[in-house]
Amino acid sequence: MGNRKSWPTYIAAIAGSVLAVFGGIKTWQTSQLFMPEEYKTIKRVFNKLAAKNDLGDRPITFIINTGSKANWLAEELSLCKEDECNFYGELNPFESYIGESSKDINEIIRQAYLFNGIEGYAWSHGVILISRSSFQSYQGKDNFFACLLGHELSHVLNDDIFKDNLREGREGKNLKEKKREILSNSISRESESNADLNASKMIINAGLPRNTCLDEYDFRARHEGLGEETKEDSTHPGYDDRRAAMINFLKSYNPNSEDELRGKTTGKWKYNRDLNTLRFIPGSQ
Repeated sequence: MGNRKSWPTYIAAIAGSVLAVFGGIKTWQTSQLFMPEEYKTIKRVFNKLAAKNDLGDRPITFIINTGSKANWLAEELSLCKEDECNFYGELNPFESYIGESSKDINEIIRQAYLFNGIEGYAWSHGVILISRSSFQSYQGKDNFFACLLGHELSHVLNDDIFKDNLREGREGKNLKEKKREILSNSISRESESNADLNASKMIINAGLPRNTCLDEYDFRARHEGLGEETKEDSTHPGYDDRRAAMINFLKSYNPNSEDELRGKTTGKWKYNRDLNTLRFIPGSQ
């Protein structure tokens, strides 16, 4: 009789253990305490910028990817055809892959982390991609990372992809292919330079040293070996032009002036390990 009476207790204990396991898995998948250090860096630096800047009312989703070096490595291994390898650059670098070609894929992720450089990219719908190798490059340099973050945030806040595309369509609709390509690159360079300047505004507003983004650009240019001049087919300004634009801006910018970035942004964060995303949701959305 005593054993029979204890069965409900055993069943309850087993059910409780199962629930605890599932609860632990869910916590592991969504807990910001256990997310990779790279995502913790994004959150920490973003919050510092948000405390003194108006970063808009649109959700921003951050994704850490493997980076473009993976595309080249995959092509070298004949895992994909030329110009069809972008998939590998977008792989989740925190996963260990299994199945066909998994040995090559995991080695690609390792090498991309070691040899890839500083990369950030903003999509029009508020997704910002940053290669994992960027965090290794900026290790111990949160202020420099804040410039990269501010640059990509500027692209999102200004709707640069849409506006650049619209401008190209309006100004270049009657141009031949080569001239239209030249126009497109020129428009892109303007947007990139403006994003540099907006990043500097965010940094100054946040109370960081005035020359932080200029120093960061010097660091990044040397780190990436980017010292070329501006060319017709350049999507970004060359070293001297880009640096000169930042110096001219810093000479004239008054941090006490009214500008659209001054303010404060509040919101909440959501991490999803399965999707490999960290999402900032402004206000009470």
